[in-house]
Amino acid sequence: MAHAHHSGGVLTMDVLAARSGLRDVSPALKASLSVLSLILCVGAADAVVGAAVAVSMLCTIWRLGKVSQHRLLHLLRLPLVFLAVSCVVILLEPGEHPGSLARLTLGDFVLCVTQTSLARALTLFFQALGAVCCLFFLSMTTPMPQLIELLRKCRLPEIMIELMYLIYRYLFVLLQVQRQMTESAAARLGYNGLRRSVSTAGRISGALLASSFRRSSACYDAMLARGYDGKLAFLTSTPKLRARHALPAAGYLLLVGVLIVFRKRGVF
Repeated sequence: MAHAHHSGGVLTMDVLAARSGLRDVSPALKASLSVLSLILCVGAADAVVGAAVAVSMLCTIWRLGKVSQHRLLHLLRLPLVFLAVSCVVILLEPGEHPGSLARLTLGDFVLCVTQTSLARALTLFFQALGAVCCLFFLSMTTPMPQLIELLRKCRLPEIMIELMYLIYRYLFVLLQVQRQMTESAAARLGYNGLRRSVSTAGRISGALLASSFRRSSACYDAMLARGYDGKLAFLTSTPKLRARHALPAAGYLLLVGVLIVFRKRGVF
């Protein structure tokens, strides 16, 4: 887990969730707050609402979830780049438009930025950013075992629960094997030059695939030897729902709803 903390991506978020200041809050409450906030953010289709949801979620992750600003911004880089590139496509409209804010000429092809396209791009950007931050809130404050147990209580098919447990477990196993292979190849100058690096990466990928098949077979044999009867059983501790957590969550959703109503009525 210490190595995973520095590897970035999903595993880093899992470590942050395990250390979160909100890990003792009911996962059902956090999931409900995240999903309902996402629905309000997307359904409002308003840049101000999206920005408000994004900022509030990030502040909650930072202040209450105890996630550093540096780590939070690092994890947000990829979604921000993706959203920016996507919104640029919407921002530019082909052809001449009277009263355009900006104009780009590529030979005989003209692209313009209009007031309408700018508003549409900003709305989409903050709408999507708010939705991403809602999902970040859930993933950075709720450990994966709690999420899986919540899905079990929601009557998700047992086969899907088992697959999620096994996939979650083997993310760490395969990451460790891949790291060992990479360090071994680097010690043998396997990454000396672009051509050799590509060849080494291909060989490691093939070896990792073969290793995953061997380990899955060994794991299944071990499960059968321990009395596996088609159902995985785990001891889990799920935090209970408390009023001191539920009331602020309900108040937050109420404030977002009031903001949406005010925006629709043009109050500000």
